[in-house]
Amino acid sequence: QAYHHGLYGAVKDWMKAEEDRSKNLMVFGLPEGDEEDTTERVTELFQELGEKPRIEASRIGTKKSGDKIRPIKVSLSGASFAIQILRKARNLRTSEKFRFVFISPDLTPQQREEHRDLVLELKSRREKDKDKRYYIRSGQILSADRESNSP
Repeated sequence: QAYHHGLYGAVKDWMKAEEDRSKNLMVFGLPEGDEEDTTERVTELFQELGEKPRIEASRIGTKKSGDKIRPIKVSLSGASFAIQILRKARNLRTSEKFRFVFISPDLTPQQREEHRDLVLELKSRREKDKDKRYYIRSGQILSADRESNSP
């Protein structure tokens, strides 16, 4: 019985963590200032996308000397806000100020590792076969002919 309760508790904790994670986003490449107000910087970024959600934002990791920009973990009030921002995130490519900023979902360490492996495989395939356009969709590497205008 104690084992069953322990397993149930572990599953319940995992589900709560996943639910909490769905309300979070990670922002990469937003330059870091000495006395920055991180929440204000992220609010400005989201306004560029036409969004004004209430957020909490903080840099992840310790500040070290050098050019490495620490990522920002952003907590929103609901998963629907996170999804809406992720849908618009590709519009940052056309922004003069934020074109090198990337927004992604908050992933577990295992999901990050799996995605990293996918990206390495994607780069390998792109190097070997330049006639096709490779991309990641739903955890799989897909391809299309270069001449084609399909995603």
